[in-house]
Amino acid sequence: MIGVKPADSVLVVGASDGGLAADVALVTGLNGRTVVVDSAAGSQAGVDAAAAKAGALVEFLVAPATALPLDPGGFDVVIVLAASLPELGAPSGVFDEAARVTRPAGRVLFIEHLRKPGVRALRSKPAAPPLAAVCRLLESAGLRSARVLAEAAGMRFYEAVKPRR
Repeated sequence: MIGVKPADSVLVVGASDGGLAADVALVTGLNGRTVVVDSAAGSQAGVDAAAAKAGALVEFLVAPATALPLDPGGFDVVIVLAASLPELGAPSGVFDEAARVTRPAGRVLFIEHLRKPGVRALRSKPAAPPLAAVCRLLESAGLRSARVLAEAAGMRFYEAVKPRR
């Protein structure tokens, strides 16, 4: 679903799914780069454990999603995980930063968990924002062609592309 290739530089914003970062690092290989950024200092342990189990190399930085300590245009793919971002009360700042560190013609992906129906929904996170609202936020960050890629396994995947300059 994410579509990374060997030698890609990938940034994962949010450490709620260390397994995702480890899987991405296995695909990008030794010629690529996989970096995880999260503001919670304790979140590194889960990412490190998943990377060690998979035999993958994953860098970890502690920083807020709205102020990434990375150079502009340094990543082919930026993945924003909604589940681990308290900053999503103001998601435009998160998407602005994601767009800033994405290279021209690179992609920004946003992955959110959807509310499960039934009794479990009472204990789960609030309902997902409307599709059009997320697409507008991605496009307001200067990204183009924002769309929903898929809804599968209780997750929704969005994609937008940074225009070539």
